[in-house]
Amino acid sequence: MEIQCIHFDLDSVLYIPATFLKNTLGLAVKTMIEHGLRAEPAEALHTLREIRSVDSNAGDHFDRLCKFYNGVEDPIIIASGVEKYWDCKSGNMMAAPGAYSVLEALSHTYRLTIVSNGRPVKQAAKLVRLDLARFFTFHDPDRDIQLNLFYATDDPARAKPYPYLWEQAQRERPYSFEKALMVGDRYWADILGAKLLGMTTVKIQQGEHRHETIEDAYRKNSRSPFLSGSKKDREEILAAMIPDFTIETLQELPAVIEQLTRNI
Repeated sequence: MEIQCIHFDLDSVLYIPATFLKNTLGLAVKTMIEHGLRAEPAEALHTLREIRSVDSNAGDHFDRLCKFYNGVEDPIIIASGVEKYWDCKSGNMMAAPGAYSVLEALSHTYRLTIVSNGRPVKQAAKLVRLDLARFFTFHDPDRDIQLNLFYATDDPARAKPYPYLWEQAQRERPYSFEKALMVGDRYWADILGAKLLGMTTVKIQQGEHRHETIEDAYRKNSRSPFLSGSKKDREEILAAMIPDFTIETLQELPAVIEQLTRNI
C-alpha cells in the first residue's frame, strides 16, 4: 500500500489528559468562588464535570458554570476560572509516550495531519504547548509558504464521523482516501468516519475510551443525526467501526506502517 497521508486524532492519541485534571478543575472552581461565583466548591465541581461530560473540548465550560449559578456570564468570574485552569494545566500537560520520536521519524517520509473534534483554537493550543505543531506542517514550493496541516471543528454537523474535516484536508493537499491512514482512539468518531471514506484505520488503546467496545460506541450514539442521515443499517455501521489494526501505544505504529507499505 502506498501511503499518501497519515491523519492523527489529538486527544488520547498524541496528548494524554493527565490525572491531575480533577485537582486543576477544583482549583479553577475555588478561584471562581473567590471572585464571586455563588456556589459551594464540591457542588460547583460536580456541576462543572457534568458540563464537561457533554463535550470536554467545548470552549464555554466556565461560562456555562457561571451562568448556572449566577444567572449571568460575569467576565471576571469566568476569566478567573479560565486563567487558573491554564496556569495549572500548562505546566503539567504531557504528550503521549513515544509521540515525539514516532512523529519525528514519520514526518521525514509521510505527510502528517491533525483531524480533531473540538474548538480549533483550544485544540491548536495543545499542539503548540506540547511542541507538536512542527510535525504537522508542509512547505508549498509553488507559493513558497508554510501550511499548517491542522483541521478541527466543534460544529456537531461537521465533526467526525462526518467527512468534513477529512475532505477539507483533501482539498488543501490532494490525496486518495484509499491511500490514507487514520490513527484514533474512538470507534465512533475516528474509525467509523474514516472507514466509510475508504481509509485504513488504526485504533489506539489509550485514554479514557480504551475500554469502550464497539457496541458501547454504537449505543451511545444511537440517536445521532449521523445515523438518521445514513443509508447503512445497524450491522453495516458496526462493521465499519472495526479497525484494520489495533495498537496499545504509538511506538507500535511504525511496525503497522511497515507492514502496509511492504504489501504494495
